[in-house]
Amino acid sequence: MASTPVILLLKRTGNSSDRPNTATVQAGEAALSFGGADPGLYFKDSAGSIRKIGPNHYATTAPNSSPVGSAGNSVGELWTDSSTTNYYLRVWNGSAWQKVGAGFADTATTANSATTAGSAATATVANSAIVASGAYVADVASGIAIVNTLPVAYSGGLVYLNAGASGLYVSANGGWILT
Repeated sequence: MASTPVILLLKRTGNSSDRPNTATVQAGEAALSFGGADPGLYFKDSAGSIRKIGPNHYATTAPNSSPVGSAGNSVGELWTDSSTTNYYLRVWNGSAWQKVGAGFADTATTANSATTAGSAATATVANSAIVASGAYVADVASGIAIVNTLPVAYSGGLVYLNAGASGLYVSANGGWILT
């Protein structure tokens, strides 16, 4: 007896930005969009939302900004926004596109030329990471000063010496202790 091949087809479309509708897809069912502008594999989750599995969208406009099918985006969907000179990775949080790492990308203008605070002209600390941008002396968000020489009188308690015996120093009894 000869076997007959079985072909299983998903719900699918070749139209760009043609996302499946929640009314036509069952929970756990896959739907495929192979349109060149916004391809992806979609499924309906247990909460009734359409989720996208697919490539990061790279464009000047957000994915599905001109929908052919269902409007909206999936929570966690990614977009590389190339609409400005500073490209941003954005993620959809369910109501808006959020910049990923915006605290660093918006602040650093010359970070690509510095790998540590010691090789940068200015250092700024944000979320415990040093971002390079301009003069050796800078006040850090946590209250630690970055200096080239230890001050004679300092009431702040902590400084980071960025030259010589560099490190974090604590002010104690009129002197400095390297931690």
